[in-house]
Formats: sequence, structure tokens, C-alpha cells
Amino acid sequence: MSAPDAHRYQASELQGSALQVHEIQAGLPTNRLGGPIHYFFEVESTNSYAHRLAENGAAEGAMVIAETQTKGRGRLGRVWVSPPYANLHYSVILRPTLAPVRAPQITLMAAVALADSIASLVPCSPAIKWPNDILVNGRKTAGILTEASWSSARIEFVILGIGVNLNFPEELMPESIRPRATSLLAVRQKTVQREAFVRRLIQDLDRCYGELEEVGFHSIATRWEALFGLRGKKVRVEMADQVVIGTARGIDRDGALLLESERGIPQRIVAGDVVPVED
Repeated sequence: MSAPDAHRYQASELQGSALQVHEIQAGLPTNRLGGPIHYFFEVESTNSYAHRLAENGAAEGAMVIAETQTKGRGRLGRVWVSPPYANLHYSVILRPTLAPVRAPQITLMAAVALADSIASLVPCSPAIKWPNDILVNGRKTAGILTEASWSSARIEFVILGIGVNLNFPEELMPESIRPRATSLLAVRQKTVQREAFVRRLIQDLDRCYGELEEVGFHSIATRWEALFGLRGKKVRVEMADQVVIGTARGIDRDGALLLESERGIPQRIVAGDVVPVED
């Protein structure tokens, strides 16, 4: 979970055991994302490790999973708190045939797949916070970090990084994030079988990724919009050089956030942090 005061956990602080990779891969019914899993107790960042693999020619579908990250990161330079044996820190290499301008759609596709995986385990419907967070009961449960390498003509590869709070007790979360973060353990009041969750996530990603490439963004966008929890609500968008306040109206065909300013002027937001504004 993103936080400014990352905590270094010891394995003894959490109950759990190492992921059994063979249980994840045994008979995994996927078309493209069933590649080898590179599993570690600790890496600096699963995205960084996957990036090096991709640069060295690793095939699409190769995955990196780590129990903990020493330099895990979220969007906008935030730190990702990564205790061992509790959550999922996962990255997968994609080599899409999409045009570079469509690269942002991959993040939205992943959000739909991740929401589907989480929805199978919780009694309430998860919501998406543009562009890449999954909320349960209004609190962050998972996040996505997508990093791409491309030329002017094509996308070379995409590293799709996903972090999910599975069995992370809320009382062990840094105090700074407890009001806005949760875990599936806290919502369900029982632990998640991590191997089963990873299998489900890989299958959901494989399905949605194939749909994006073969059918197009429209069907993914429709499902994303249905999960968008801030539609019609007043929000503040914090960007690198300015802050904009307006009403969230949805996304366009490229995945940009559509905002209506307080003066009724439409605005297209490509990158930023969206925060609801209380009336």
C-alpha cells in the first residue's frame, strides 16, 4: 500500500507461508499469460526486475512475484509498503500489438480484471478510482503501476505491476494509511488462499487483455465505467503543475478522465491524483 512512511517488516510479524508456485501454474488455463513465474522472497521492485527481463528478451507472459520489496513503488513516486507472506506483489511482461497511443488502456483493462478477481472474494462490489486503484468499502485494497517502453511506431513491451492487500492486518498498517486502506482479510474476516487468488487474477488478466486486443477498448471501457465510483461526484485532481476541481464524468476512448469544471468547461485529464471533495 502506498505510504510516505514505509515500514520494514520482519517475516515473523505476519502469519503466513511462502507462495507455492507449482500450485499457481499447474494446468493454468490461459492463452498468453501462463509464462514462467520468477519467484523471490525479496527484490527491490518486481516491476524493475520484470523490466530487466523484458529488455533481455523475455517473452510475453513472464511473471515476477516477490514476498517483499525493498524499493516497491506506486504511482507518483509513492512508496509501496510490502510485508512478507501476506499480500501479492506481482508484475507481468506484456508485448501488445496496440498502437503506442493506446498504451493507457492497458491500465484500465488491468483495473477491470483486478476488480473482477477481488469481487469473487468480497460481499460488496469493489470500485475503481481513476485510473488504477481498487477500493472496497471506499478504502484502497489494490493498485496498479504500468510502465511501458515504446518507439514512435510500436510498443516494445509493457510491465504491468499489481499490488494487492490480501492478508494484511489493518493493525499492522502504518498509521498514516489506516484511514484510507484496507485488505481482503479485514473485509472478509478470514484469510485469502493466495495461490488461488493469483491463479484467478492471471486468468482474469488473460481474458481481459485478449478482449482489449481482439475486440477493442469499448467493451472494457463499458465495464470500467460501471465500476467507476466517482462518476458525477465533485473531485480534486492534483497534477504535476496545477490542481483542478470539477465533476468527474467518466473516461474517453483513450482512457483519459473527463472532468467538467465548476464553470461547465470540459477538461481531459491524462495523469493526476483524484481525490473526492466533500460538499
